[in-house]
Amino acid sequence: MQKFKEHSDAKRYKHHVNDLARDIRTNGQLTPLTVVAAEEGGSYHLASGADQAHFVPTCYWLVDGHHRLEALKKIGSDAVQVEVVPGKGFADALDAARLANQQVVQSLSPLERTENAWTALNLERDTYRRMSVKTAAATFSVSETTIKRFRDAVRQEGIQSRKIEPKAPRDKVEQQLQAYWNRKSTWGRFSIMPWHVLKRARREPNNPISAGAEKHRIKMEIAQLLFGEEGRHDLKLVVAALIDMGREAERPDGAAYLESKYKPKIYQPVTTDDDAAESDHVDYHQLGLEVARMRAEEVESREPGDF
Repeated sequence: MQKFKEHSDAKRYKHHVNDLARDIRTNGQLTPLTVVAAEEGGSYHLASGADQAHFVPTCYWLVDGHHRLEALKKIGSDAVQVEVVPGKGFADALDAARLANQQVVQSLSPLERTENAWTALNLERDTYRRMSVKTAAATFSVSETTIKRFRDAVRQEGIQSRKIEPKAPRDKVEQQLQAYWNRKSTWGRFSIMPWHVLKRARREPNNPISAGAEKHRIKMEIAQLLFGEEGRHDLKLVVAALIDMGREAERPDGAAYLESKYKPKIYQPVTTDDDAAESDHVDYHQLGLEVARMRAEEVESREPGDF
């Protein structure tokens, strides 16, 4: 499904750029690209009569109009209309890009808007974190419920890490949330974690693992144990052994049979080629049970008068 989605997105992107190229070739570029000045390569100049120097950029960040730029390249245009918006540097470019969605011809999907809002709330600067729920929802074109879920998720994380009081007074709730969220260890961790991943991780403790998932995990553990150490076992023999165990497991008493046949026995020395005994891990519990059983059998087998 991921490969299909990537192919579908690439196909949609190609068609969109082709449509823009035809429109620009016919009607010209009607909408300028939006750029923000980059700090790299620029310099400060003091104009005549000015009391302070102004920054003259030589490079710009493209924040809106990536498809239009590709269309202009496609038709071989050597000039482009741009609009320079206030700001300087990568952080301001990110802010401008997030606020330019209303002019995007190919609008974001609801999931993309949600992920966009979550990423913005976990930037180093706390501009969006300090916004009210209503303002943040309007800024990123998401529902107020979505913003409340973001805030609740962060608050629950803070409660679990004992950085936020679960029963804090109302006037301190927002203060503690902002203090915890502004920690680099908090927003830094969430900035690399998509919202859908965090949401799924929060649901897992309440949802039991399915039987299919549990079986898959068991098979992974078996495979990692047998194939993990390179050279420990011959791979063909490992596969043959797994096939034999599969046949044995199909017996009516498969589980009991496998347990009785392959359950670890009491310690016995392993004889090497030079007849030297190698030490191995000893199951003292099993050894004690075995000794107790042997003594019980000896007592039962005694005849009256035996010593």
